[in-house]
Amino acid sequence: MNAFQNVLVGLDLSGLNARAILARACQIADSDDIEVVHICDHLHKRHQDYGASAFANSEELDKRIIADAHSRLEDMCRNFGITHHKVLGGKTAAAMHDYAREHADLVVIGSHGRHGAQTVFGSTSNAVVHGTPCDVLAVHISDDPGKQPASYQHILVAVNLKAESTRVVEHALQIAEASGAALSACHAYSGFGIDAQTQERRELEALGSRHGIDPDALHVMAGSTADGVHDLARTIGADLIVVGTHGRHGLQLIKGSTANAVLHGVQCDALSVRVA
Repeated sequence: MNAFQNVLVGLDLSGLNARAILARACQIADSDDIEVVHICDHLHKRHQDYGASAFANSEELDKRIIADAHSRLEDMCRNFGITHHKVLGGKTAAAMHDYAREHADLVVIGSHGRHGAQTVFGSTSNAVVHGTPCDVLAVHISDDPGKQPASYQHILVAVNLKAESTRVVEHALQIAEASGAALSACHAYSGFGIDAQTQERRELEALGSRHGIDPDALHVMAGSTADGVHDLARTIGADLIVVGTHGRHGLQLIKGSTANAVLHGVQCDALSVRVA
């Protein structure tokens, strides 16, 4: 059984990147369970590619742009056996949020792993991640966009040891089982003193035991959660990081969402699991 049954993929139609994102989606879901959308945002910006004099009015020009986008989307999807696809209008993040609410248990998008000021100003993938009412998989776009992604080999799930951790680990396990990947789990100490840290280590071991995670694959860290997760992911060669998120947005991003800090700056794919 695949990890997700209703997968919504958002594409910007930039050829090689789009193929990498579609390839990743097809690794974790059947093609029949995938729907691909492209959102035509700011149509007037695309008008420079067309001879405006050939159209009676701007509405006719918009129809032509949308029709061309639909044709390109259909061509891309055909190569992956995906038959469900459509072109939507509106602002990219808002349109994805609205459509996902009724149609998806996972949204898949591309990400360049931006960080710093770019997380606040204008990252489309960041805007989609925060506010989407379901899980979001951000597929890391490598420096070699023509390279097709291999199946996941090592997944790292970051947990806070609260009740919601069970849901996050279960989603990571689903993908690990579907892809045949190894699974590691980590936690950054939130308490102070030897007693508090010993208790948190025991809780992580108990969580790992309940889900069949090898004790040697459990890691506890001191300091910044985001930095610790990034460093550990590089050390163990993780190609997917899984983290829980409450879907915060707006000013809350600037005030230090842990999930947001983990997701931005990663050099691999990142799955944000929506928790209550």
